Amino acid sequence: MSMLSDPVHVSLGAYGRVPHLVAIADALADPPSDPLLGRLDTSRMQICPQNTGVLDLELCQQLREQYPHIEWRLHANVRTRSQHGFIDLADWPKHEDYFSELGKLSRALSAPAYSAHAGKRSHASVEQVIDYSCELTDLFGIPVAIEGHYPMPDDRWLFSSWAEYRQLLESDAYFALDLSHLHILASRTRTIETGLVREMLSCERCIEVHVSHNDGQRDQHLPLVHLPWWLPVLRHTDNQAAIFSEGRVASLIP
Repeated sequence: MSMLSDPVHVSLGAYGRVPHLVAIADALADPPSDPLLGRLDTSRMQICPQNTGVLDLELCQQLREQYPHIEWRLHANVRTRSQHGFIDLADWPKHEDYFSELGKLSRALSAPAYSAHAGKRSHASVEQVIDYSCELTDLFGIPVAIEGHYPMPDDRWLFSSWAEYRQLLESDAYFALDLSHLHILASRTRTIETGLVREMLSCERCIEVHVSHNDGQRDQHLPLVHLPWWLPVLRHTDNQAAIFSEGRVASLIP
C-alpha cells in the first residue's frame, strides 16, 4: 500500500537504455512497484532521455493513437533528430532548433507540461534560466518547468543551494521539484529547510514532483527502501503537481 494518497506515476527513465516502445510495453504489462510508494500508476508517463531511439512526430502520433488514455510528458534532453549531447535550459539560446522541436513533439502528444534541468552555471545565470523558462513557456504553449540541482565541489549546477531554491519559488517560473536532489542538498549542507520545501510543494507553479532514493551523495535513482525525511512533508502538502517515481525498476538494478 502506498504511503501517499495521491497516485505516483511512471518515469520511463526507470527502465534505462531500452527503446521507448519497449519501456512503455513493459510498464503497461507489469506496472512497477516501489517499496514505499506501492504500485505505480501508468495513466501518466514521462518520456526521458535514458531511453534509446529517436523521438519524432511519427512516434508521438503513434503513441497518441495507440494509448489515448495515457497522459504523456517529455522530460529533459529527450533524444530527437536535432539533439546534440546534453542540452539544458541554460543552453536554450544556442539550441533554439532543439527546443522548437520539443515544443512540436509536446503538442503532438497533447502534453500538458515539459520539464528540464536548469543546467550549468558556466552557461547562464539563475536569473537568465528563469527568463528562459518563461520564454519557452510562451514558445511551447504549455508550462516549461525548471528542475533544480544539488551542490557539487566545483559548484557547476544552477539552483544547487537553499537560497537559489528560494529564489526559484519567489520567481514567476514554473518548476519541477526533485526531492532526491533536495536530499543530496540537505546531506551536503547538513541543513533541511522543511518550511521552504513545504512552500514549494504548495506553490501552484510546482507542476511536477520527482522522487527516488539515493545515499545523499549521488543521484542514484533507486527505489525508496528507507523512509525519507521529505515524505511526511509531501504527504501533508496540498499539491496538485504530478508525482513521478524515478526509482529504477528493481529487476534492472545490478
